[in-house]
Amino acid sequence: MKSMALRRLSTRLAIKQTITFALLVVILAWSAYALLTRRIYSQLDDELQDRAISVRSMLQIRAGSVKWLNAEADPEVRAQFERSMRYYELLDDEGHTLDISHAMAALHLPASSAEPSSDHSVWQSVTAGNTRIRILDVPVLGLAGQHYLLRVGTSLDQTDEDCWRLRMFLFALIPFIILAHAVNALITTSYSMRRLEQAAAAAKQITAFDLSTRLPVSGAGDEIDELSTSLNAMISRLQSSFQRMTEFLRTLSHEIRQPLTVLRSETEQALRLGNNETNYRDTLSKQLEHVELLARTVSDLMELAQSESEQIKLNREKEDLSELVQTAVDGMRGQAGERGIQISGTVQQNVIGAFDAGQIWRLLLNLLDNAIKFNHRGGSVDVALSVHNDVAIISISDTGSGVAPDEQVHIFERGYRSSSARKSHVPGTGLGLHFARSIAEAHGGHIEVASSSGKGSCFRVSLPLLNASSLGESLTPTMQRDAPIN
Repeated sequence: MKSMALRRLSTRLAIKQTITFALLVVILAWSAYALLTRRIYSQLDDELQDRAISVRSMLQIRAGSVKWLNAEADPEVRAQFERSMRYYELLDDEGHTLDISHAMAALHLPASSAEPSSDHSVWQSVTAGNTRIRILDVPVLGLAGQHYLLRVGTSLDQTDEDCWRLRMFLFALIPFIILAHAVNALITTSYSMRRLEQAAAAAKQITAFDLSTRLPVSGAGDEIDELSTSLNAMISRLQSSFQRMTEFLRTLSHEIRQPLTVLRSETEQALRLGNNETNYRDTLSKQLEHVELLARTVSDLMELAQSESEQIKLNREKEDLSELVQTAVDGMRGQAGERGIQISGTVQQNVIGAFDAGQIWRLLLNLLDNAIKFNHRGGSVDVALSVHNDVAIISISDTGSGVAPDEQVHIFERGYRSSSARKSHVPGTGLGLHFARSIAEAHGGHIEVASSSGKGSCFRVSLPLLNASSLGESLTPTMQRDAPIN
């Protein structure tokens, strides 16, 4: 059914193109015919005027008598004169014929509208029997000052026949051109529709579970190829997104299933064996940790969904970045102390700029949380804040497991976890660094990492210090969170 519909569509397109082309060809042919016939008749009038001049040069009028001087002329002028004398007549100022050729006398032409005393020549076409004659009436002045009218004509039969042949040629050529265009249009549209049919068939094979199929590209470089190339690029991006999403959901499924299994096991064990308040408290404390992990995982999932749909603009205000960094360091001292990790900070004071305090706070907590979680007991975390060329630089260094060089280009990707993070058995979803980079870029800055496996990492965040006048400018959107992301 779809193939028949495409054929009908190609036929309709070919018919529309042919009709438009036919109208254009008819208009052009009519214009060409009009210009050519006008040119042909104009050349005939020029030739007739030359004949009149030739006749006038051989004519001598004295006392009403006509004398021809053609015998004294050179052969070329005499030949031109003889050709011009077939249709010839000479009239005096009263309209009486003084001299006339036999062919002209046989035509019995009507009187001329030209005045012998006038200075203007008159052209006219007359029909006598089956013959059309083109007549030129030229006023002539005699030797004694008398006025005469010289009439010179030529037959239009050959000219009319030439015009008729031209008309017949165009009438025969136009249908052939239109038919050839119609066939070409039908072939072209059918070929284009066939390519669209192939693209539609390929598109049917593309599903959310199989994005490996691509639309065909013929290599012609036309609009259909450009459209297929653009759609193939879009499908490739979707395929990459689905692959990343599948990997992330697979990891997320494991992260959710594990604490749920532990919660169920500990709950069943507490119900079977719990006989005092201390056992119940220990069990509930462990279960609370797993609930917090689940809550964080769900929060990450909601954050991911929000990043795919909604975008919230930053709420920039005049903030003291020094105070934000120092508060974050002080707030993480307790968590670092529980793991036997020393955290210190070198913070330059009065670093004022236009920031979204909530987003900066989440960025700092994400980086500090990672620096503590992936560190070893007895390790350290160093935080520094300084300003260089109106750019605030926050560096967070740790003595943890570090990141392999080949993985450093991927650690900011959504859902990516390095091999050292997976081996550490520290729960997480691989979203923390992704959102940290998003927050930094939303503020017009960037984040970079320098790390070595087993020797720790240093994350360096650069944030431009915008003044108060920059608060009204358009800001890059980012996502909101309320807790560090792992």
